[in-house]
Amino acid sequence: MRFTTVLLSTALFLASTKAATLEKRCALKREPMTIEDGLLVAKIKVGTPSQTFSVVFDTSNSLTWIPSTECHTPECRQQSHLYNANASTTSVNLHQKKVSIKYDEGVCLDARLYRDTISVAGLAVSNQLFGSAYSVKGLGGDNYLGSLGLGGFNSDGTTNYLTPNSSATTIVSNGGFAQNGFQMAYGTGSQQFGMVTTNQNGFYQKRDNDKSDAEFIFGGVDHNVYKGDLAYLKLPTCDYGDSPFWKTEIKCVKFTDKIDIKLAPKSLASLSTGSNFISAPTKQADLLHASIDAKYDEQDKTYKFKCCDDLDTLPTFKIDFNGYRISLPPKAYVIQDSEDVCHTLINRNTADDKNWVLGGAFLNNFYHIYDSSNLQIGLAIPKGGSDAKIEKIKN
Repeated sequence: MRFTTVLLSTALFLASTKAATLEKRCALKREPMTIEDGLLVAKIKVGTPSQTFSVVFDTSNSLTWIPSTECHTPECRQQSHLYNANASTTSVNLHQKKVSIKYDEGVCLDARLYRDTISVAGLAVSNQLFGSAYSVKGLGGDNYLGSLGLGGFNSDGTTNYLTPNSSATTIVSNGGFAQNGFQMAYGTGSQQFGMVTTNQNGFYQKRDNDKSDAEFIFGGVDHNVYKGDLAYLKLPTCDYGDSPFWKTEIKCVKFTDKIDIKLAPKSLASLSTGSNFISAPTKQADLLHASIDAKYDEQDKTYKFKCCDDLDTLPTFKIDFNGYRISLPPKAYVIQDSEDVCHTLINRNTADDKNWVLGGAFLNNFYHIYDSSNLQIGLAIPKGGSDAKIEKIKN
């Protein structure tokens, strides 16, 4: 009788633990994503009634923006959805307030500032500040145009709209873009959000038969989508300069035994889902590529070299952070253009002679987590599989 009671108690404990885990998992907010041009793209809804847009979920920029019906550039004309402020009962025009962002090579964005209800994964946040773009040049793709700004903000909520490769001609700091529900987990139990790539052949399957390559998860960490341990990397302190979101200190980079570059003290790496490239200061990028006889192509702005079908003969790309070493196999950073010509996804960061930008070529190998409450970034190997490696080291 006592043995039966113990078994029953154990079963009830396991059942309650499983139920608690399921409840916590279900409390997380999720949105399926696709990978477009190496960028993580998902749907957001704006206005009342809602208007749906496919946008990049961008951790390098605080500006949320969508194309408007006022926009007549080719980038906007190819989109099936444009924001109509007059069709939304909750739209508020912040008259005469505009923002212009100029990127490299004539790529630019001009937008009028509005407030409206913005929804992601079923969570609607009212009165959100965003840009309604009336001119877009050199941005977007066939299936997406716009951005959900998830980074670039300051600790006090102010915003300067800067990305690693852009400059803002207009700065609006009152209200800030940082205080939205998708950066700060408004309406959820945790100030954490993350993105994870999926694999049809792996354990972590797509939900509801959505045609998705990845998933946006916010309101906490989903411990069921990764294997092994989480590597937590601390955000920089205030003496490093501008906004710490989302950056971490980087110590050295190497191509296996080809070259080992020790970086200057307080060198930072920005984790940017707004770019597909790993961007290095020009001198460091040149040194890395010289070790594999790659030459910079000024027209394509990529490093090209002669290669064969067996990319595994190329060196592993390793990056040392505080306490961790991340290793990427050649297929993560090399694209084969033809039978004997390849280019890398490591390019020049001409705007900075010290710091790095780690875009999709790096991030899409991991479950990457952004935790403003604990001032840290987390990286883990997805259960769906990844050939990247994370190992603890002593600095």
